[in-house]
Amino acid sequence: MKPVSQAQLDAAANDSASWLHSNGSYGETRYAPASQINTSNVAKLKPAFMFQTAVMESMETAPIVSNGVMFLTTSYNHVYAIDAVTGREFWHYKHKMGPVTTFCCGPNNRGVAIAGDRLYMGTLDAKLVALDTKTGNVVWTSTIADPEDGYSETMASVVVDGKVLIGTNGGEYGIRGFVKAFDANSGQLLWTFYTIPDSGQEGVWAENDAVGRNMKRDIAAEKKALAEKGGDFYKTFGGGVWMAPAVDRATHTVYFVVGNPSPDLYGAIRPGDNLYTDSLVAIDLDTGKYKWHYQYIAHDVWDLDAVSLPILADVKDKSGQMIPGIIHGGKTGFVYVHDRRDGKIIRISDAMIP
Repeated sequence: MKPVSQAQLDAAANDSASWLHSNGSYGETRYAPASQINTSNVAKLKPAFMFQTAVMESMETAPIVSNGVMFLTTSYNHVYAIDAVTGREFWHYKHKMGPVTTFCCGPNNRGVAIAGDRLYMGTLDAKLVALDTKTGNVVWTSTIADPEDGYSETMASVVVDGKVLIGTNGGEYGIRGFVKAFDANSGQLLWTFYTIPDSGQEGVWAENDAVGRNMKRDIAAEKKALAEKGGDFYKTFGGGVWMAPAVDRATHTVYFVVGNPSPDLYGAIRPGDNLYTDSLVAIDLDTGKYKWHYQYIAHDVWDLDAVSLPILADVKDKSGQMIPGIIHGGKTGFVYVHDRRDGKIIRISDAMIP
């Protein structure tokens, strides 16, 4: 095993011999530049080996491949290092789970991040674990949040410039969502961006969604409820971030999508737009400070949260000029194309399902 450098992580989109990010690159295109498998021979492919894990549960992992070694995860936070050619196991790590885990929708893990000679994994009991790539031994463990409050981790983290970026699950359990950055060497917390701001969650009292459909909100009733409620109820508004963020290296910007508000399908006790739920958000990589957001569904009561990867690509703006863009396919059934610099919508696809 050779350490993975920042330069390799930056150039991963053009690396045909490895797969160093869970989604292929910081741009999250999932595009593989390898050419040995192509349209002329794909029909002739046959299994080369089968590797069976010790975990009989759902699997949603995206394996990392470095120096011919594949690192894959399973439910309940097992990590395996295997030979990517033969399937031979080099080591197996099993996280010792704490006494409390609170998670929605299965005990999945979506993968590890790699940098230097370490792997980084979030766990169901809301820990961040650094493992030695050669041995699987634990280098350090940090607490991300308290699982007794409803927090858990299934997302694949992202490592950039010595920072491990990770969000949180728990939008169904009255948590306050966030993205956090930890020091990759020590595990020390560097900054936190909350997806539910201290104030201003009410937003602009939007009547229509991103494509102009009326959301049939009783805004007068919501405003009355907000005036009566007051206090710090924002602390249980949800807004989990459980898909890996994209990173624009040129502008030091982190882009991520935010999940549903809490309680999920009942909005009477959370008046307002419930920012920044159901949104695409941009923050500063170095400080975690807010840059911009775009909310697709305000005051969501249909579980139409934003939970698919933001993809970075150059796109044509409305005048036909190529600009840095960001693309998101929503649960709403539309694909949204944004200007990466300010979040403004350039265009929206036709509905996937009318």
